[in-house]
Amino acid sequence: MLDASSSVTVGARLPAPYVHGDNRGLVLCNGPQCVYIPASQVRACAETFEIIASEGRATRGQGGHVVGGYKLGDDVVLYAGSQDDLISVTLSAGDFNALREAIGQRR
Repeated sequence: MLDASSSVTVGARLPAPYVHGDNRGLVLCNGPQCVYIPASQVRACAETFEIIASEGRATRGQGGHVVGGYKLGDDVVLYAGSQDDLISVTLSAGDFNALREAIGQRR
C-alpha cells in the first residue's frame, strides 16, 4: 500500500491500435489516444454501425460527442470523440462485422 512517503514508477509503452468492448462500454484506441463510449451509449453506437454496414457511411452526434465511420475499400474507418477532438481507427471489414455483431447483441 502506498502512503504519503512512498511512490512507484514502472516502464510503459503505447499500445497498438485496438477496439475493445464489454458490458461496461466500448473503447476505440489509435495508439496514443483512446475514446471511451459508455454502455448507456452503445445502443446508439450499434445503430450507427448498422448504417455504416448498409449505406457505407454514417455519423451520429449526441451532446458534444460523435461516433461514425465509412467504408474505404475492404476496410472500415471508425471515428469517435468530442466534436473538436476525434480519433479514428481502421478495421478490416471482417473485424468491423464481428464488432458490429457483438455490440448489436446487447440491444
